[in-house]
Formats: sequence, structure tokens, C-alpha cells
Amino acid sequence: MKKIVALAATTALSLPAVALDRMPEKSGFSGFFNIGVGVGALESNFVAKLKGFDVDLSDETIQDFGSPDDEDLITPALNINVNYTFSNLKTQVSIGNDLSDFLQFDRSTVASVRHDFDTLGRVQLSFVSTPYLATEVWEDPYILNAKRNGTERTSDGGRFTWDKIFGSQFELKIESRAIDLDEERSGEALGLSESERALLDREGDSNTVELGYLFILDEGANVARPSFTYIDQDLDGKAMAQEGYKLGFSWLHTNPSISWVNNLNYTIWNGDERNPIFGERNDATTYAIASQMFFKNAFGMKHWQPNVSVLYAKTDGDIEFNDSAGWLVSVAIGRTF
Repeated sequence: MKKIVALAATTALSLPAVALDRMPEKSGFSGFFNIGVGVGALESNFVAKLKGFDVDLSDETIQDFGSPDDEDLITPALNINVNYTFSNLKTQVSIGNDLSDFLQFDRSTVASVRHDFDTLGRVQLSFVSTPYLATEVWEDPYILNAKRNGTERTSDGGRFTWDKIFGSQFELKIESRAIDLDEERSGEALGLSESERALLDREGDSNTVELGYLFILDEGANVARPSFTYIDQDLDGKAMAQEGYKLGFSWLHTNPSISWVNNLNYTIWNGDERNPIFGERNDATTYAIASQMFFKNAFGMKHWQPNVSVLYAKTDGDIEFNDSAGWLVSVAIGRTF
């Protein structure tokens, strides 16, 4: 559902750093925090609310199986990351939540260990978990003309990042997550058979493999990163399972005043089996655009960086009920330490 839990259940969007950052020049603690607010809108028949913040993301009651209605939203924006770099300046441990995850309404906590090898490259192993502030989805999204109940959705797993592969500008990212719902009741209200309901099960595994290459231009003032990602939404319900192929392009511009990162994604999704309600496979396409600008040392505030983020994503599929779209604008202020 990265995929998007952010902008609905089956979209994919990220606004990543274009590569692993350089190690700090000194050992010890470092990091950043970023706090602000985001406003936007979401169209989804699956995502219910942000648990903890009590932010509604779609209607409790629907009247038909058409495209989802638009739901306005306001959400806090809070990101923090704390690193400890060892005295060799090659090994670092960190814990926090990724800014790219916030932009997808994913409150995952990421704990990582990283080591920079002399010739092998930069390698990072991460454990990704949603122990708190999980996103809620609907237990049974297909209930008509009656209140739907929300249920917690968690997504836990691991991530492997290999940057500067053998001294090159190639980067490899592999991630695997187990998706779990407290209550999965899809199709129950329609009186579907057990085998038909099993086709709608949204639990299972999400696996991605991404290969990117970094082009450093203008002595580092501009950085471009094209990427290709294979996505396997290996869900238990074969009518919900999908294979995805994503083309991405990231561009980073930096100067003494600003840092500006942009990301474009286009994904083709192929569904496994026909949906027992709609008689169609879950084939779809997703396009997404995201942009974020940091203002360095604004108003003479050293280490402080006001920032603004904008994103839009839309998924169009053969099954109209599964379509999704959304946009978000967030304004925040961050500080490095």
C-alpha cells in the first residue's frame, strides 16, 4: 500500500536524499530535527486516519464503489534523526524517522548502522518499524451506506543501502517489509465466500530493489540521480497483490542560500488476479512529483533552516474504486546539531 500509504493504498512516492551523506568531520553525536505543519487533501477508499494525531484521511461512510471523495487534512510535521559517529569516522549508528517517510504519512522509526569502506563503498543496514503513530486503514473498505471501522496497519522490516559501489556513483537499495493489519475484514459485509474474501487480503510482504546512479554536475552545485525500482507487493490476497516498475529522477541544487531537491516518479503496476467484486485485475499507473527547499542560515540563524515541501501523486487504475490522489504542502523549520 510505499504504495502509497501516503497518498493512498497503492501508490509509491519518495523524496530521498540523493545518496548517503558524508560522514561528519568529528566523532560524537550529530543530527537534526524538523518541526512544522502540513496541509493538503487525499482521495482514498482505503486509508482511514493518522493514529495519534487523529487526522481523518477519508470518509467513514461511502455510498457506491466509485472513485474516492476528496478529504482535506491538516497534519503536524515532525522529524528527528540522531547519529553517533565513532572515532574512526567510518562507522555510525543512528535512529530517527525519515523525512521521505513523513511525506508518505509513514511514521516508521528507522534504526541504522553504517560503515564506510575504503574500496567497497558505503554500506548501511536499517531496521524499520512502526511502533507508534501507525496509519489506520478500514477493516472492510467495501461497506456501503454504513459506518466503516478503522484498524491499525503496521509495516516492519529491513533496508540495505550500498552507496558508492566499489568507488563508483552507483547506489543499490533493497527493502523488505511485512505488512500487518489488526483486523482484516475485506468483503465481509458483501457476503463473499471465504475464497473470494481471501483474494482481498491486504496483509503480506512488500519488497523493493532500487538501482540509482549519481551524476555530479557543476562541481557539486547540481546533482542528478536517475533510478529504476522493481516492486513486489506480495500480498496474501492475490487480487490486491501487484508487481511494479518505477522510473525515478531526482535533482538536487545547492548554493550558499538554499538546498533544493526534486523528485519525479512514474510507476506501472500489474495486478496478479481478478478482483471478485469488480471482475478486473488491479492494473494501474502512478505518477508523482515532490519538491523541497531548505533556506540556509535564514535571518542570520546559524544551523536553523526554514523549509517548504510540496508533493502531488495520483494513481489511475482499471478498478476505479482503487484509484487514489493527493497533495500536501508543509512548512517547517529545522535545525542541525
